[in-house]
Amino acid sequence: MITSFRNQTIILGLQPVVNLLTEIVGNDEFKNRAGSDDSTKAHMIQLIAQCDKTRKVITYNPDQADLRAVAPELIDVKIAQGSSLNPINLDGIQLSSGPEIEVPYKFDGSDPNIPLFQDLAFRNGIGGILYGAASAIAVNYTRLESRNRSYMLTVNDSLRMYSYMQTFRDLCDQFLGKSNQVDIAQPLATDEPVNNAAPNRANETSVVISNSMTSSGSQVAK
Repeated sequence: MITSFRNQTIILGLQPVVNLLTEIVGNDEFKNRAGSDDSTKAHMIQLIAQCDKTRKVITYNPDQADLRAVAPELIDVKIAQGSSLNPINLDGIQLSSGPEIEVPYKFDGSDPNIPLFQDLAFRNGIGGILYGAASAIAVNYTRLESRNRSYMLTVNDSLRMYSYMQTFRDLCDQFLGKSNQVDIAQPLATDEPVNNAAPNRANETSVVISNSMTSSGSQVAK
């Protein structure tokens, strides 16, 4: 991730992405191995739609070209783009060059609200996949060539970000919601209390777990 650049509007684009990351971290549905419910699916789709709305607002598109002619479709094609969603118009007068700014978010793990992936323990796989996909959006915002402009994204850079957002939306459609739940009948061996042997273990062999799981409160079954 590049943390210093000129483009102030990229910070605007990052803000809903940070909301997305923190919502994934705080959602206990991703601690459930059975999967998520429909409300979580709808919530994640709402959050990524907000990311996409902001992307459109900060795209430099003075000709109001229909980006759907370049991309197959927008994330939410049912909502017409109203005047409040039109890109910011900065064509009236030449603006002065902006100074370099620092990203106001800490993505290095020092902010407990935006932890590193290795510090998370999602019990179902899709939570980690979504966190990785949302992190890719944040990282690639800062790597765009548009970062060297003072304002706005070029159409091509905007479409690059669209592709990352569409990937997140596709993951939500394919893996979240009641239709994707699976039946989990048994707790993990590492969930069992001490001295309560999990079944099907020859000679009651201890289950070895990693330090990260031990520190999170899991216990060894013996």
